[in-house]
Amino acid sequence: MMEPLLGKFIVTAGMISLSVVFGAFCRRRNWAGDRAAEALMTFVAVFGYPAVGFLSIWGIRLTASDLALPVMAGAQCVVMTFVSLALSGFVSRDSSERGLLAIAGGVGNNGFTMGAFVLYLLAGEEGLALSGVYGLIFTPVVVFLLYPIAKHYSSKGPRTSLLRLALKNLTDWRSIGLPVTVMAMALSWAGIRRPAFVSDLRLVDVITYTSLPAAFFAIGLRLRLSGIWDLRRHVLWLAGMRFVAGACVGVALAAITRLTPWGFHGVRWTVFVVQSFVPMSVSSVAVANMFSLKADEASALFVANTFMYLALVLPIVFAVF
Repeated sequence: MMEPLLGKFIVTAGMISLSVVFGAFCRRRNWAGDRAAEALMTFVAVFGYPAVGFLSIWGIRLTASDLALPVMAGAQCVVMTFVSLALSGFVSRDSSERGLLAIAGGVGNNGFTMGAFVLYLLAGEEGLALSGVYGLIFTPVVVFLLYPIAKHYSSKGPRTSLLRLALKNLTDWRSIGLPVTVMAMALSWAGIRRPAFVSDLRLVDVITYTSLPAAFFAIGLRLRLSGIWDLRRHVLWLAGMRFVAGACVGVALAAITRLTPWGFHGVRWTVFVVQSFVPMSVSSVAVANMFSLKADEASALFVANTFMYLALVLPIVFAVF
């Protein structure tokens, strides 16, 4: 079982790298630019990811105890986002930049391309499956947390309260992922089986391996490597938020669950804590593109934060867990 998943991870990593490089190449050749990047990111965030989430959630048999994972994952995202927003003033006074740092520090790359695969290596198939349950909160977090913050701090956005923007997002067409997620959870709870053709045709893989290259190609279109040095303070700040503050908040929240009947122990503890300090999410880049929130900086921060995790943090994860 290890070989197929390892091969899949290697293929995915290669695909991501090539997509970013090709996007950067197309930008240098003036074949595509910012408008194409924004359109691609919007398509992926609105149609690609919700479709994968819907089919994946429908295929999971949910239990009451396992639902503590996404609930606490949501708490982790909320705490980290507002802590990041509060501390962003140490590296920037620009409103749009502070909004970007808030969503970058708040949400991590918890899917198969990072957190979920790391947990497979640590805890086998159980770790991989529980990572899928952990990710159930993803769409609500994006719709009710990231979108309002991005709109509020965007240079093109309205200056209204975050609460009003969050409620308004219920009727925003870009928030279609939320009702899709609720529908998938209802189907799972009702015991309605997902059609066999979804697995037979490998629809989740097809959509994933269509959406991911598009997203990372768009990141490449926005990427300016020369700008990473100019963002060195932001890069170090984000590393501190994602890898240090994220781990501290994750351990604290996991410890709190042990005061309840749904406490995290064993593999569930490992899943929650490890997922709490994975690198910046590609979804933060997508949101930055959708709402004109320093999208070029978002791409640079994502690339730098991901490589720092692979080089510096992941060896510690394997040693400790």
